[in-house]
Amino acid sequence: MPIPSAYNDLGDDSLRDHVGWVWYQKKETISSRHNDQRIFLRIDSANYYSIVYVNSIEVGRHVGGHIPFELEVTKQIQFGTENRFTVALNNTISWQTVPNADFNYMVDRYPPGFFNMKGNFDFFHYAGILRPVRLLFRPNLYIEDFLINAQANGSLSYSFGLMGNSGYESIHVDVSDENGDSIYSNDKLTGTGKIEDAKLWWPRGLGDPNLYTFTARVYGNGGSIIDEFRTTFGFRSVTCDEEKIYWNGKPFYCQGFGMHEEADIRGRAFDPVLMTKDLNLLEWTNANCYRTSHYPYAEERIYEGDRRGIAVIIETPAVGLKSFSDANAQVHAKMAEEMILRDRNHPSIFMWSMTNEPQTYRPETRKYFEQVVERARSLNVQGIPVTAVYGPSQSYNDYTADLFDVICVNRYYGWYIDIGRLEQIEHSLYNDFITWKQRFGKAMLITEYGAESIPGLHKDPSFVFTEEYQTDLYHRTWAALDRLREEKVITGEMVWVFADFMTAMDQTRVVGNHKGIFTRQRDPKKAAFEIRDRYAKSFQQ
Repeated sequence: MPIPSAYNDLGDDSLRDHVGWVWYQKKETISSRHNDQRIFLRIDSANYYSIVYVNSIEVGRHVGGHIPFELEVTKQIQFGTENRFTVALNNTISWQTVPNADFNYMVDRYPPGFFNMKGNFDFFHYAGILRPVRLLFRPNLYIEDFLINAQANGSLSYSFGLMGNSGYESIHVDVSDENGDSIYSNDKLTGTGKIEDAKLWWPRGLGDPNLYTFTARVYGNGGSIIDEFRTTFGFRSVTCDEEKIYWNGKPFYCQGFGMHEEADIRGRAFDPVLMTKDLNLLEWTNANCYRTSHYPYAEERIYEGDRRGIAVIIETPAVGLKSFSDANAQVHAKMAEEMILRDRNHPSIFMWSMTNEPQTYRPETRKYFEQVVERARSLNVQGIPVTAVYGPSQSYNDYTADLFDVICVNRYYGWYIDIGRLEQIEHSLYNDFITWKQRFGKAMLITEYGAESIPGLHKDPSFVFTEEYQTDLYHRTWAALDRLREEKVITGEMVWVFADFMTAMDQTRVVGNHKGIFTRQRDPKKAAFEIRDRYAKSFQQ
């Protein structure tokens, strides 16, 4: 089985629909020249529950499918000979996991042991080791837990830790600009400073995505380098008030997409070719942002957003929640923690999304999300807005929206609501958002709207599933969005969805979800050109 890949589309239906344990195993010879180093196994994504063994000895476990985890394996390694690495991986989800699923053993006409698992989300539950696996060789003393806080006023603070028992002679920290010239230095594990005339990081349409390089070195006796850590970062501040999001003090109107990190055959596996194609197409549409719906995407993609100036709302895997136990709250909070710790140094991140479409009309969600938000805010030292994306809840029955800095709402007028009644969209959508604004007084985005279209299917007058209906729905929706933007109710819009994607089999889904403006093969539909024209009108760069 190749890594990275989802295994579902690489065999017959028994593999595609498999639920339960699978086992990955690889043998690797580790040279004896590494016997004075510490060795870690890093798995960037394994969906959903992992147990890891080295030479038949369990070395650790991990819950959650979309964030890297590392396990030290130094003691289990046999140098100069072959070592066996094994990952037992289980993709079962239920009401006791995040995300949730209905998992039921069936009776009556079903054979013994027959069960059904249906995720409370509308995308295929791809499984396997979805991103790269690496062996990391580190010195006995190494750098970890790196944090950079660089604000638009030029203020800079940093901190990192040293892991290990070995001694060291000195530390050197250096910040260099795009030309490699040093603009700041220090000799401590923590430090602060002020960079005069710092070139700020801006999203597309507002300016250039200026990046700096941060380098930390630990030196031993005689000036030898024990360990070195290097990363890019940017100076930027993201704030919000009751009306707008501000990037470095300037109003920022987000125009972009919800997406999925998936494609034919490979499923949800990381693919740099697909990533590049998607981001090239995103730039072609004149978009400036996207949301990592509905899970954190590969870190390589976030780095590429840093480089290109593409703003990102990054989201936990907590999609479609309907189970709000204390145990689930702790799992959810841990996933939010792992996400923020991985991505907090990226200047392209402008919001942390804690969830998508939870059932927050239920009273118990208040306590649940208080725990999750508290954990997120405790780690959010850069002050990035924290949000939630609402779907089934209404403004009048939600128990949680006041906990967040920005309110995001998904609405499908003309599709799931009043399908075929295009003339109702403007009135319904406008008044829906006004009620949220009146109750909570927060900055708002519409993070999903749209309709399915089958490429090549046409009808005049427009009819559901035709390319004409999709674009007609867009124009009716835009009439409401333009009013809401003018009245300072919304500060961004994201169409659902960037490209068609696979779903579980269902009588409402014809080989996947077809709300994309691109096909699953990334060919444009009529809607792609309409979106491109709309976004071009407000694109300023």
